[in-house]
Amino acid sequence: MKNVIYLLFLISVLSSCESEYSKLVKSEMKTGVVYDELFLGLNIGETKKQFYDKCWELNKQKLVSQGTGNKYAKYLLDISTEQDTADRVITLFYGIFDKDDVMYGMEFKMSSESWSPWNKHFHSDALIERLKKYYMREYGNNQFISIQANGNETFAKVDGNRQILIYKLTDKDVSVKITDIRKRYDIK
Repeated sequence: MKNVIYLLFLISVLSSCESEYSKLVKSEMKTGVVYDELFLGLNIGETKKQFYDKCWELNKQKLVSQGTGNKYAKYLLDISTEQDTADRVITLFYGIFDKDDVMYGMEFKMSSESWSPWNKHFHSDALIERLKKYYMREYGNNQFISIQANGNETFAKVDGNRQILIYKLTDKDVSVKITDIRKRYDIK
């Protein structure tokens, strides 16, 4: 009898150690809700060729341009609100592809267009807060939670299969990654 009580106690302790993030991922995966939209009409499940074709069309429409190097496309994202009207974000983006060149996410490197070393309102810490509000307006549902990832404070939002991670790269730059978490668990 003591062993059964001890085992039940151990199970309850271990299950309470599960992180808020892990609980959220499990809960959202159980819903079966699938979100494919990433950004600018680019979607999870498209091929690398479709990604490039769509970016080419966006470029012809003068919505995106060549970013840094040969990898990233560049877009000027307006995250303004009624309270904060002067907030455009330089957004460098590129798809995240699996071994079959199928897109399962997108990575972004973002910085405020008005960034300067002396204006803290446009530094990455402040930008992170504005980006969290932007993604809540655009995607709704669950709030961001703070987690530790690779030794950095990271803000995570999980809705159905879609995960958004936001974290600081430098005083100027912020990383945002939107991914299909089904890929992590090999769920189709």
